[in-house]
Amino acid sequence: MLNQALLRLFFKPETFVTCSGVFCLQRTAVNFLTAIRGLMLIACLTLAYQAQANPVPNPKANPADPNKVLRLAFPVPETGFDPVRVNDLYSNTINAGIFQPLITYDWMAMPTKLVPDAAEAMPEISKDGKTYTFKVKKGLFFTPDDAFKGHRRELTAHDFVYVLLRHADPKNRSPQVSDFDDKIFGFADSRKQAVASGKFDYDQRHPGIYATDRYTLVIQLNQPDRNFLTLLTNPFAAGMARELVEKYGFEGTMGHPVGTGPYVLDKWVRGSKIILKANPEYAGFVWNFEAPANNPVEQRIANQMQGRKMPQVGRVEVSIIEEPQSMWLAFSGKEIDVVAVPPSFIEKALTPKNDLLQTWVAQGVNMYRSVEPDIRYQFFNMRDPVIGGYTPEKVALRRAIIMGYDIDEEIRVIRKGQAVKAQQMVSPVIAGHDPNYKSLVKFSPLSANALLDQFGYKKDAKGFRMHPDGKPLIFTMYSSTSSIDRERDELWKKSMDRLGIKLKVKKDKFPEMLKQGKQCAIPSWSLGWTRSAEAEFVMKLLYSKTVGQNNYACFENADYDAYFEQLKRLPDGPERTRVLQNMYRLMEVNGVLGLSSTSIATRLSHQNVEGYRKHPLLLGDWIYYDIQKP
Repeated sequence: MLNQALLRLFFKPETFVTCSGVFCLQRTAVNFLTAIRGLMLIACLTLAYQAQANPVPNPKANPADPNKVLRLAFPVPETGFDPVRVNDLYSNTINAGIFQPLITYDWMAMPTKLVPDAAEAMPEISKDGKTYTFKVKKGLFFTPDDAFKGHRRELTAHDFVYVLLRHADPKNRSPQVSDFDDKIFGFADSRKQAVASGKFDYDQRHPGIYATDRYTLVIQLNQPDRNFLTLLTNPFAAGMARELVEKYGFEGTMGHPVGTGPYVLDKWVRGSKIILKANPEYAGFVWNFEAPANNPVEQRIANQMQGRKMPQVGRVEVSIIEEPQSMWLAFSGKEIDVVAVPPSFIEKALTPKNDLLQTWVAQGVNMYRSVEPDIRYQFFNMRDPVIGGYTPEKVALRRAIIMGYDIDEEIRVIRKGQAVKAQQMVSPVIAGHDPNYKSLVKFSPLSANALLDQFGYKKDAKGFRMHPDGKPLIFTMYSSTSSIDRERDELWKKSMDRLGIKLKVKKDKFPEMLKQGKQCAIPSWSLGWTRSAEAEFVMKLLYSKTVGQNNYACFENADYDAYFEQLKRLPDGPERTRVLQNMYRLMEVNGVLGLSSTSIATRLSHQNVEGYRKHPLLLGDWIYYDIQKP
C-alpha cells in the first residue's frame, strides 16, 4: 500500500489541455526525473520496511563477551521459568536475568534505593497516592523468537498490562494474587469474574491496569500503599509478550522464558544444568555506582569496576549440586567460580574468628560476608489430621513439639555458628524488624513433656505418646535428600525421643514438596523465606488469603488477618510495631511456625571474578560482575 501511494504521488496524471511542444517536452522531462527520484525513495523505504519485518539484532548492542563464562551452582533444583507461576528463590534468580522490570534497586546504595530500569524514570504519583503513571523506555526489544514471526519485537506498556493480568487469571494460580488483590483497583473483581465465567478476558480495559498509549502504563491502587513499588522490582512484574505465552502454551511457557533482560535461556536440563547466554538485544549500561563511604570492602569493589561497560559476562552456567561436599569440592577444584560456603565446610574456609584462611588468601580468593534477609522455620499444617486444628489439645501438641526442638544445637552443630537465632519472623536486615522483641518460645523438654501430660498425651508401654483417645501418635515430617536435611532429621529424632513422640520422616524432591505444600498436603516441613523488601511480605506467610500460595501452614485466623490489614496501611511507628508484636504472639501461641534462624552467609569468589558482592534484595546480579580472561 505504501508503494502504491508513492506511485500515485510521482506519476500523477497531467491536467494541461494544450501545450507547446517545447513546454510539454520540458514538463515530461521533469516528470521523468521526479519519477526516478520517487523510485529510489520507494526502494529505500521498502528496504527499511523489510529490515523492520526481518530484523537482525545488532551484535554490538550488548557488550557481553561470550568468552567470559561465570560458573555457579544452586543447592536446590529450579521449578521452572514462568515468572507469574513460580515463587522459589532459584527459579526467580534465573528469571531475574531474563526479564526486565520497570524499576530495580541501585546496586550499592544502603539503605536500599529504588531506581528506574525499563521505565524512563520513577513513576508520577497522583496527589492522593493512588495512581502511578510509568513511561516505558523506547527501544527495548525482546530476544528474537519464532513467536514474533521474524519481526523485531519492542517492549511496550501493553506487555506490563498483560503480565499483571496474568496474575489475575485463576488458571495461573499466581503466588502473588494476595498482594495484587489488596493493592490494585479492580484486580480481585476481574479474578472473581474469571472464576464465574471460566475464562479470563485479556482484551478487557481493566480499571486498575491499562495503557494510555504505546509507552504509558497507568496503575490505579485501592488506596495509598507504602510497599507497592517494591513489588514491581520482581521478575514476576516484568513485561511479557502475549504472543509468546499463546504460542508455547501453559506448560511450554514454563520452559521457554523470553524477555528483554540481559540474558536468554540457552539450555535447560531440568534439575541438573541451566545455561544462559547474552541477549543480543540488550543495550547494556556503564558501571557507575557509589559505595557507602564507611565500608572499605564496597569501596574496593566500586574502585575496581567504575566506568566499565556492562554486562561483561557473556555466558552463565549453573549446575545443580545438592550435596554440600560436592559443592565445596567443585569450588575448591575451580569447577565453579563462586560459592556460598556450606555450613559443614565453614571450618575449611574461615578461622575461628571468621577470617579467611591464609591458604585461600594466597590463591587470591575473595570473601563477602553478610547477614541474610532470610528466615528459616518449620511449619505445621493446620489442616493435618494429626497435628492440625485449633482445639486446645492440638495447640498444646504443636507447642510441645516446638519447645522440644533444640534450635541452639542446630545453629552450633549443623550451621557451625553461621546463623542468628530467630526471635521473630522478620530478619534483622529487613525493614520492620523489631530489635527489642523476644519470643515466648523457649527450648524446654521439661515444659514440653509437662504440657503433653496435661493435655492427655499419655505414653504406651514402649514409652511413645498416644493421642488423648488412645490411638498411636505419629508425627510426620517432610524433608529433602540433602545432607544438611539428613543432619536435621537426626536432631529432630533426638528431640522427639525426649518427648516420647514417634517421628516419621518422608523424603521427596524440593519442587514436588512445593506443589504438595500449596495443596495443604504436607504435615510439617522446614522452609526458608528470603529477600522480602519489608515486614509486610514476610507476615503474609500466615495470612489466610495466601493459603494455596505461600501459606504452607494453611493457617486461618481472623485476628491475624485483621492485624495484617492494619500492618499494610500503618506508617512506621509505635502502633505498627505493636501490630507486628501481636502477630508474632498469635503465631507463637497457636504453634504455627517453629522459628529457627537467619543465615550469616560467607561467599567466596575466585580471583578471576571481579566486582563480586551480594545485594540484599536483587537476584540475577551477574550483569554487575566481570570475568578475567585466562
